[in-house]
Amino acid sequence: MPQHGVTSVLYGNCGMSLAPCLPPARQELAELLCYIEDMPTATVSAAVPWTWQRYPEYQDVMAAQHYGVNVAGLVGHTPLRMFVMGDEAWERPATDAERVQLRALADECLAAGAFGISTSVGFDTDRAGRPVPSRVAADDEMNDLVELLGARGGFLQFIAEPAPKRTPASVKRLAEMCGRHGVVSTWINVMHDEHLPDHASGLMEMTAQLQAEGSPCYAQISPRPLDIQVNWFGGMSFFTLPETWHRMVQAPTAEEKTRLLTDAAWRQAARAEWDRVPFSMIRHHMPQNIILRGVTRPEHEQWINKSLSDLIAAKGGHPSDVLAEWVLANDLRPAVVGTSIANSDPDGVAELLRHPAGVIANSDAGAHLQMFCAAGDTTLLLARHARDRHDLTVEQAVHRMTGHLAGLFGFEGRGVITQGAVADLTVFALDELTWQPEVFVNDMPLDARRLRRPPGGYRATIVAGVPSQLGGTLTEQRPGRLLRRNGHGR
Repeated sequence: MPQHGVTSVLYGNCGMSLAPCLPPARQELAELLCYIEDMPTATVSAAVPWTWQRYPEYQDVMAAQHYGVNVAGLVGHTPLRMFVMGDEAWERPATDAERVQLRALADECLAAGAFGISTSVGFDTDRAGRPVPSRVAADDEMNDLVELLGARGGFLQFIAEPAPKRTPASVKRLAEMCGRHGVVSTWINVMHDEHLPDHASGLMEMTAQLQAEGSPCYAQISPRPLDIQVNWFGGMSFFTLPETWHRMVQAPTAEEKTRLLTDAAWRQAARAEWDRVPFSMIRHHMPQNIILRGVTRPEHEQWINKSLSDLIAAKGGHPSDVLAEWVLANDLRPAVVGTSIANSDPDGVAELLRHPAGVIANSDAGAHLQMFCAAGDTTLLLARHARDRHDLTVEQAVHRMTGHLAGLFGFEGRGVITQGAVADLTVFALDELTWQPEVFVNDMPLDARRLRRPPGGYRATIVAGVPSQLGGTLTEQRPGRLLRRNGHGR
């Protein structure tokens, strides 16, 4: 992140955080986090020390570390429910007594410096398809938490219902609730879809209307095209095909995956489900946009950067069968990318970026490590939308990523260059910035791999007056610290 000019990050989005968490729930929470955020479970289990149970203890662990960037946290609604309700958090709304406990626990988290609460009211599930606990919460529980945020000064981040017909009501429900308590809310997400060109602009106008009516609600916008790399070992790319393809992806061993892919009954069911289900994360009904990016055997190299549509035309047969054979032929590890899923039209993206009802955020950097690399949204905004296309002035682009966000979300003393402010600074020459394709690297614990974007061409990134990177090379300094809301800590 420092190599793309970033000085501070906010984690704990989408209803998920690593605290609070009781010891019996640690593995379950880690599994859920890793599924939703497409991270290797074994790597996270090996790397997370789990020396805490409650959020203040977690904050103390984070405060004891030094980082290349400043870090700040939200507390996730799902771990709050799991801590208070145990297994029943997945099944039902909270009782009156549990609501009291949830509010007290959330208050403890905010008092320890959490910047707010995050929740998911749509989309997120576990590997088996169960809605995450935050999606089971009733309005009275949500209102308790929002009221607390109003008293404490924190904000709410939420994932809305993704289905186009349900998104507006989902957003209005929480935005209006926040408005009644004077709470800033921000929601994920608005992306331009060339197949529904008016949908995103309609959501932005709805958000602007909510603001005009007194609800300080902001839609999150990213400049990045959404392309998704399929993770054949536990990812969620096929979660809408639960009976066949998702089942294969979640199979725990290579042997079980191979058994399914070669089983005639599975093949028949997969063809039927492929045809029946209208939508998946990688848009399986648009094989022309599913690109074969890598192979495991030299005899298949001719297909690199060709599409699944090309492969179907050459091999013949049902798309599901052709893909199954391709996965088998590449030792269960072909590099397959769903492209042009959203934000593929720069003109449509520019319209969203300019809209005053949005915030330029939703990078997801640090998450979905095997699905895409979201680091570099800063660079893409400056290079493409300010320098090359002039959708925003440089000053507008910089402000939208700094002072605008800092002011809305409570990063005091940051986001502006003025006497007395913290010296978090980025130095760049606009014509030197480059947004390059992501690449796989094996640099995580247990030699696990992730997608990484090469440095963006920034001359320097400075955190609290200390350089964290110079000329694209990280320094040995780690000047970043834990930031706490309302002046707790630095």
